[in-house]
Amino acid sequence: MVKLISLVYRKKGLSDEEFYSYWRERHGPLVASKIPFARNYVQNHPIQWPGLTYDADGIVEMWFETEDELRRYLEWRDTAEASELKQDEDLFQDFKKTRRFVVHEYQFETSGRPWNPAAGLPDSGG
Repeated sequence: MVKLISLVYRKKGLSDEEFYSYWRERHGPLVASKIPFARNYVQNHPIQWPGLTYDADGIVEMWFETEDELRRYLEWRDTAEASELKQDEDLFQDFKKTRRFVVHEYQFETSGRPWNPAAGLPDSGG
């Protein structure tokens, strides 16, 4: 399994609400109906959190069974069949600023133990 992660940036002149609403309600369903080869497509919309600032306006994750399928998807993006998707992206995002990462994902099970701040940090178990 290989994953494509993209940092997404809002087009200048759009409010947060306009950007996130369009991305979620129009672009997301369009992507899901059009993209070939991808196993899954996920949008990550940031939550404003005390002490955190974000460079990007969101993150997209796309999973592919093989690196070959990812290559075929990226080649597909340069075809006429992908033009509707690319035109839609131009309506709400600054694609020139988009940053992409191709990664292998490694998952680790966590204990899921609750933490009691009064008791200090959770025991590492070691």
